[in-house]
Amino acid sequence: MKIYAACCCVLVIAVVLFQFTGAEKKPIQPSKPLRPASFPTHSESDALTKAHNEFGFKLYRELQKESNGENVFISPTSIATAFGMLYNGTVDQVRSEFDEVFEFANVPDESFNTANQSLLWNLATTDKSAELDIANSIWIKNGFSVKPEFISTNVQNFDAVIKNAPFSPQTVRDINQWCSDKTSGKITSPLSELTPDDIMVLVNAVYFKGLWQNPFDKRRTQAANFTLVDNSQVSVPLMAREGSYHFLENDELQAVRLPFGDGEMAMSFILPKKGLEAFQQSISTESFVKLQSEMRRREVMLLVPRFKVELQNELKRSLKSLGMSEAFNFSMGFSSINSDEPLQISQVIHNTFLEVKEEGAEAAAVTAIALGIEMAAMEEVPVMKIDRPFFCAISNIETGNVIFLGSIFNPLK
Repeated sequence: MKIYAACCCVLVIAVVLFQFTGAEKKPIQPSKPLRPASFPTHSESDALTKAHNEFGFKLYRELQKESNGENVFISPTSIATAFGMLYNGTVDQVRSEFDEVFEFANVPDESFNTANQSLLWNLATTDKSAELDIANSIWIKNGFSVKPEFISTNVQNFDAVIKNAPFSPQTVRDINQWCSDKTSGKITSPLSELTPDDIMVLVNAVYFKGLWQNPFDKRRTQAANFTLVDNSQVSVPLMAREGSYHFLENDELQAVRLPFGDGEMAMSFILPKKGLEAFQQSISTESFVKLQSEMRRREVMLLVPRFKVELQNELKRSLKSLGMSEAFNFSMGFSSINSDEPLQISQVIHNTFLEVKEEGAEAAAVTAIALGIEMAAMEEVPVMKIDRPFFCAISNIETGNVIFLGSIFNPLK
C-alpha cells in the first residue's frame, strides 16, 4: 500500500486544535485560569482569535521557506500568548512592530488584556472530554527593577506566575522543570542557557490531550510505504478506520476532520493532490476557514499514519523576516517594563511535540522569550608587544631620580 508524503507533512498547516463556537462552559478546575471578572464583546474576542490565526499562518509560511522540506509544527496560541504578555511592556516603534507582526493592531488596546484573559479561559474550559492546559510564567533576574503595572497586568490577565531568580545554571534547570511540569513531561529542556545580559524570561506552555470520538482499532494498523518529497519511501504504521467524518474532496485536495471527545475540539488533515509545496504557500486563515465550512459528513475509509514529532525553532530570524527589527536591538521600546535601561529580545525559543496514535492525539508547545539588558561596554585592553628597538629607564617613583636609562637595539647582545 502506498501513501504520499503530503498526508503527514500537512499537519503543520492544519489548525490542530479546531475550536467550535457556542460551546457550553464547564465548571472551573483548580489547574485552570481564573475566571475573568468580565468578558469582552464577541467582536473583541473574535478579533484576538483572528489575530492569532493570521499570525500563525503567516509564521508557518515563513518557516516553510526556511525548512528545506523538513517538518514544521508550531503553536500560534503559545507564541502569540507569550508575546501578548511582553506586549504590555512595549512602547513606540517596538509596539508598532508587535501590532504588525502579531496582528495585535486589530484588537482594541482597551480590551487587549481582557480578550486574552477570556481566550485562555474559554480554551481551557470548553471541552469536557479533552485536556487543554495553558500556563504562563515570568522569570525576573534578582536585582532588576520591573514596573509594578507590568507585573500586575500579566498576573491578572494572563494568570502569569512571577518568579525571581539569580539567572544561574540552576535557573535554567528551574525554567526547564516548570516547562516539563506544564507539558506533562513532553517538553523537558527548551532553554539551554541564559547569558549574563539576560534579565527576564517570559514563558508560555500549552498541553493538549484528546481521545478520538471514534478511536482506531490497533489490530488494523499495518506497516505501509510513505512516499517522501524526493520519491524515496519509508515504512510507517498506518492506522485504518471506516466511519462518518466531515470530509471534503475537490480537484485540489482531500480534507477530513477527526473530532475528539465531545466534538468541540478536532484535528484536521489536508492532503493536496498536486504536492504540498505549492499548497503550503497559499494556505491562510481565510482559506482554512472556508475549507472547514465546505466539509460535509459522509462515510470515509481513513488511513492515517501513527507518528510522533518533536521540534525546536529559534524564531528570531523568522520574526525579523516578518517585520520585527527594533525589538531585537537595544532601545527604550520596552520602557513599560523598565524606563531606565535599554532592553532587547535576545532569544525566542519555540519547542513543539505531537503524537498521533490509535487512541487519540497529544500535543505540547513551549515558547520562551528572553530579554537582555545593555551592559556597559568593557574597555578594550591595549596590547604592547615589545618586539623592536626600545627605550627603557629605572627610576625612583617618589623622588623622580632616573638611576638608569638607555636604548636597546638588540636584546641578544
